[in-house]
Amino acid sequence: MKRQPQLARSDLLQALALAGDDDERQRRYAGLLEFVERPAAVFGTVSVALQLMTHIVGFAGPAPSPLPESAPADRLSAPLFAITACRRLELPAEASEAARPAALTDARCAPRERHGEAAPFVPLVRRTRLWPALKHSLLEVHPRGVDLPRLLRELARAQAVRRLPARQQAHWGCELLVVWDRARHLQPYQDDFAALFADLRQQRGDAGCTLWLVDGSPRQIRQRWPAPPSSSFRSPAAIPPPAPGSRVLILSDAGALAGWPQATHDWRDFARHLVAGGAQPVFWAPLAPAQIEVELARRARVFCLQPRGDLRRQRGRLADEEQRQAERQRLAVLRERLLARMACCIRVEPALLRALRGITPATAKEPALEALVWNHPPVVYDSLVSRAVAAAHVARYRQDFEELAAAEQLAALEQTLYIHAWRGRATEATELLVWQAHARDEAKRDAADRIAEAERWFAALGARASQAGRTDPQLRQYARDLLARNAADFAWLQAHSRALSPVWVASGEKTAPAGLRPEHLLQAISERDDLPLLACELGVQAQGLVLFGGGERPAGPAHSRLGSPLRARRLLVSAGGPTRVLDPDPAGRPQLVAPLARLADPARPLTVTAGQHSYLVGRVERPVWAQEIGRDAHGLYAIVEIPGQARKASAGARTVVQRLRYIEAGHFRMGSPPSEPERYDVEGPQHSVTLSAGFWLADTACTQVLWEAVMGMNPSHFHAKNRGGPQHPVEQVSWNDVQRFLRALEQRLPGAIASLPSEAEWEYACRAGTSTAFHFGDQLTPEQVNYDGNYPYAGGRKGLYRESTVPVGSLPANAWGLYEMHGNVWEWCSDGRRTYAGRDETDPRGPEGEAVAERALRGGSWSTRAGNARSAFRFANAPGRASRLDGFRFALRSTSPAGATQWPAPRSGVDGAAGRGTVAAPGTGAATSFPDPFDRGRT
Repeated sequence: MKRQPQLARSDLLQALALAGDDDERQRRYAGLLEFVERPAAVFGTVSVALQLMTHIVGFAGPAPSPLPESAPADRLSAPLFAITACRRLELPAEASEAARPAALTDARCAPRERHGEAAPFVPLVRRTRLWPALKHSLLEVHPRGVDLPRLLRELARAQAVRRLPARQQAHWGCELLVVWDRARHLQPYQDDFAALFADLRQQRGDAGCTLWLVDGSPRQIRQRWPAPPSSSFRSPAAIPPPAPGSRVLILSDAGALAGWPQATHDWRDFARHLVAGGAQPVFWAPLAPAQIEVELARRARVFCLQPRGDLRRQRGRLADEEQRQAERQRLAVLRERLLARMACCIRVEPALLRALRGITPATAKEPALEALVWNHPPVVYDSLVSRAVAAAHVARYRQDFEELAAAEQLAALEQTLYIHAWRGRATEATELLVWQAHARDEAKRDAADRIAEAERWFAALGARASQAGRTDPQLRQYARDLLARNAADFAWLQAHSRALSPVWVASGEKTAPAGLRPEHLLQAISERDDLPLLACELGVQAQGLVLFGGGERPAGPAHSRLGSPLRARRLLVSAGGPTRVLDPDPAGRPQLVAPLARLADPARPLTVTAGQHSYLVGRVERPVWAQEIGRDAHGLYAIVEIPGQARKASAGARTVVQRLRYIEAGHFRMGSPPSEPERYDVEGPQHSVTLSAGFWLADTACTQVLWEAVMGMNPSHFHAKNRGGPQHPVEQVSWNDVQRFLRALEQRLPGAIASLPSEAEWEYACRAGTSTAFHFGDQLTPEQVNYDGNYPYAGGRKGLYRESTVPVGSLPANAWGLYEMHGNVWEWCSDGRRTYAGRDETDPRGPEGEAVAERALRGGSWSTRAGNARSAFRFANAPGRASRLDGFRFALRSTSPAGATQWPAPRSGVDGAAGRGTVAAPGTGAATSFPDPFDRGRT
């Protein structure tokens, strides 16, 4: 018959168990599954070892070919993954009633300044300086006879008079043409142009004055004022030439800051045509003299709207491309400094941009910087009324801000807070906390009171955002904008993670920016009553890591478990960058957490956080001591071939095969609750235990055949001639005997570290994610456990008392594929019994060392009463004592890493995430301007 593709070695083992010790039946069953016998090896529970002939789903790596007896078996590889590490997160303590933030009232959200709508306008040039120079540049001058006072002064000095001085009179001409450039890159200067034009109208009047609004070029006409009387008027292709002798006032940069050469050519041609027609072009430009073109200055009168320096006519300094390139590079350096100053601002209006430019003399004398910053995509985010450093560049420029002097940082904060005093408190509080995350310590000391106030405001915002059902659309939009624009600022997010995490929850987004700490995110999620606590479970399917909602996982080998069952409101998933959120589906529909390809790289593990723990999920490499690893419905397993002492071993066998199960890192409640029947005080208090690293554990107690292969003798009472056999667990071994076995085992398995599980590790593996008295529930029967059935548990019925051990693997396994964790033989642990303290523990261990009088034993035996086989029951014995009741199962780890060994390190920027610490792996042992929404016995 054809073997179904999903059958694997686990299926063979079940068939062989049914066959018992009948070799012929074993071969027949194996043949039905298309397995063939390979001599010279002994499996831990059967006397054959088998070779796969065809591909088996769940078998990691190609099926090995039959090899000559002298040839070593190929080492197989397995691209599988598991939970390799776990850590408990320390959630912040809940604040006392007195320490809770005050309510976020309307008054706490209103602007500080309520007089007017914005900060007073500060022009490029004060009116008292600008107006005389502007007037002089526009007046027409005519001769009016001899200047007698000047003539007399020259004669009184005995100067030779060669020409009679003429008296001149300046007056406004009959016609004045004004060309106002409304290009977007000149937005920072539009209020200056408007104020200048208003003064001009007031002083001169509107008679004979014509205004043309253009968009970056005289060829791009937008509007004429006054509007022509005809309703059918269409904007001309060019500005009509004025009358000869007319002054033409041009408020523009003449294309110098536009970023496209054609604009410069258009303005130069415009000036040439004006001059050819007898008109006089007069440019007033928001430039410094170093940016004036020589050729333009020859054709027109050019003046600079510069806050410092004279306002006289400029002759130009840029005559060739080399000079232009040098000036562009100089301005680019200054522009980067200005961008660093504004990096902590949430929004930058023209007024704030000008205030930030004026902080140092080097930038204060360069009005062109305002346009260069305003029109600098993609670094600067573009909106109609304000600018801000774009999210993709925030991290870089805030790092540059950290390099500024403390005085410059403080000045930038002062200017920002002043300009934004007319906006809602959300803007101010956000900018203060962003600034605080990047400013120097000496600067922060001067702003300590303001920072504390901003922290209180954000604490109140977080409290409001945590209230279920109170997340209004305005708050949601604010939270989305705030976090989206600052997602790359790892320092700010990490520094204020506790306050910002509730804001992120309120946003409703499914991806949290890097920097928000998992413990704060979990706390914010737990405070939301509208998010239900759901049972769920991680599992493995063909497509990758999946989340099963409803606490149920489909049955069958195609749906393998991963870790213990969970209870969580939300799962946080991160790969060292932004955190993704998964909501368990109450209907139980599986959700893909990560595709298989994403988990293929051992250097890039996945972090999954649920409840109060984070789990590291990563690829697991085959340990060097294993011949095979794979996955079945119980999880990850490894097959190890253990060389024996051929001349002493029975039946001439030379190798024993043992299967181990990977016990994934995780956490559980250790001990028993006071309500558990037949409980002893030593089992409490019950407490949470976190096991930070996974380990490999034998799926059965050590068999007599394995002990004899390694040690060359069999100490067991229940041997083949006394109701036992090779497949029965070895007993009558002391703790000290086991240590000698483990050292001998290590010599046969290079690269392996052999040990006993600690008491905590044993109970964790026994429970396999359950919290009941036994891993299968709160009652037991002899069909499940080998114990003294004359002493049932908690009022249960009496049952079979076998009075001896049974072969390993003959009773049902727990959910993690471990057999006879209850009964059969007591199992030694590596440590002594510790006193439970009732606090949460990570990797706890009892007393160890030669001076320890007793070592722990767990699980009960064939001769114990049922209650002593409970998961939490604790017993101990002297390490030198051996009994027919005592056996063991061993654990293996590796001397070198075989998988993911580190939590993802914190990384700043858009791809950053929180994480720290080093843990062992399998086989190793060891996150436009946005709207302001507020404006224990033994027999």
